[in-house]
Amino acid sequence: MPTVVVTGATGAVGAATVESLERRHANVVKLSRPDFDLSSFASVRAAARELNRDRTHIDALLLIAAVYAPAYKKSAEGLELMLTVNHLAPFLLTNLLRDRLEGGGRVITVAAPSSTRVDLARLMDRDRFSAFHTFGATKAANLMFTFELARRAKRWDVRANAFHPGHVRSELMREQPRPLRFVTRLLSRDPERAGQDLAELALSPAKAGTTGWFFKGLKRIDPPRSTLDEGQQAALWRRSAELVELEGGF
Repeated sequence: MPTVVVTGATGAVGAATVESLERRHANVVKLSRPDFDLSSFASVRAAARELNRDRTHIDALLLIAAVYAPAYKKSAEGLELMLTVNHLAPFLLTNLLRDRLEGGGRVITVAAPSSTRVDLARLMDRDRFSAFHTFGATKAANLMFTFELARRAKRWDVRANAFHPGHVRSELMREQPRPLRFVTRLLSRDPERAGQDLAELALSPAKAGTTGWFFKGLKRIDPPRSTLDEGQQAALWRRSAELVELEGGF
């Protein structure tokens, strides 16, 4: 029975994914609030310690959780909230679970085809905060993280891919202005298909060797060119490691 760890397990896409995984008889570890808080590095480290103690191998880590905040908010460590939840905390969790993913594990990060420039100094500057810019930058960071991880993780036989669910009905953008929420919901689809696709990417033998890809559904798509610079990917990785005070890792 494969073990799959899912962040954001109670959200729209997360819950649909958990349901699909359980139909495939996976052992699903659900990480979600209030027990697991991605806005706190201490919570991430505690969850990783428990998983490292209780699990001998993790077959897939699905990084689904995300947040959108219309105003500047700080995490428990004093960093901007969206940067923390959408990028830094998943980055930390993945690295802390390296030993359990080693030997065929898959890391799948829910992202979006964002071309927003990733400038961590700007993202941490309250005076330059823009909600849409910050959210877009964190989604671009998800792609850059995935591609850098795919290169670094080869030595541990770990795969890394990104997944774009498309426009899905969820509570992610519930703090948008009402007219925008209405339009977004009108153009969105139910999350069940996204959940099925994520479960397939996590468990299918056909995807066991796939790494460094960006999927929409089960089809490979081209990421924005702005996310493909390997020097920028490596620089983002190094700075992220500094911010989360990571030792070791991939």
